[in-house]
Amino acid sequence: MSTTAPATATPVCPVPAFRFRTLAEALERVGNVPAHRILTRPPLGTATVLDVLDPEVTGGWGVELVDGILLEKTMGADEDAVGVWLSAHIVFFAARHNLGRTFGAQGGVRFSDGVVRIPDVSFIRWDSVDDPSELDPLPGPFLHVAPDLVVEVLSESNTLREMQIKLGEYAAAGVKLVWYVDPDAKTVTVYPKGRERGRKVLGVGDTLDGGKVLPGFTLSVADLFASRAPKATKKKGKK
Repeated sequence: MSTTAPATATPVCPVPAFRFRTLAEALERVGNVPAHRILTRPPLGTATVLDVLDPEVTGGWGVELVDGILLEKTMGADEDAVGVWLSAHIVFFAARHNLGRTFGAQGGVRFSDGVVRIPDVSFIRWDSVDDPSELDPLPGPFLHVAPDLVVEVLSESNTLREMQIKLGEYAAAGVKLVWYVDPDAKTVTVYPKGRERGRKVLGVGDTLDGGKVLPGFTLSVADLFASRAPKATKKKGKK
């Protein structure tokens, strides 16, 4: 069982700066992502949780905090639509059985003073904490305990190294189930407990299930990626 969320919000205060001797070291820490995703003010290694919450710093974009580095969470409209579709299924299933609370692409998770991640979808069960009332409403701007399920919808700007780093953080935090959704390949990679061991790659002929986190939840991978646009029809009177 995860550690109980604090009764009051953890104070959001500056933390000691993380030192990077070179730009290459900072880039390696965030997974060598494209440079346009990295905010340089505050200077690399000095950003705090306060900066994540400041629209004058972030420009209103969703940003993650990685050891004092602010990293834009970028995603195309198509990828976002896939995440919304999946989260809708999770929300309605969890609500029907009152299993827990679901967060979307603005729901940050504070794993430590130096790391705040924003999964595209996250879900936490009521019975993962001693007092479920502390999950709704949250006592602060971020979820302070590890979600049971984390979903990342991959986009062009994500690097393999970045996603490996995130996976390691999710595993270390105790996330029970991680799904990496790839709209280009039309696959969902399932990582039990955020680990490579037991990893399964599901294609359009397979069915995604919620395991012990969302028992009874199923969704066809083909349905997740299917186009729902109606067929074009000719209007009467037009040739």
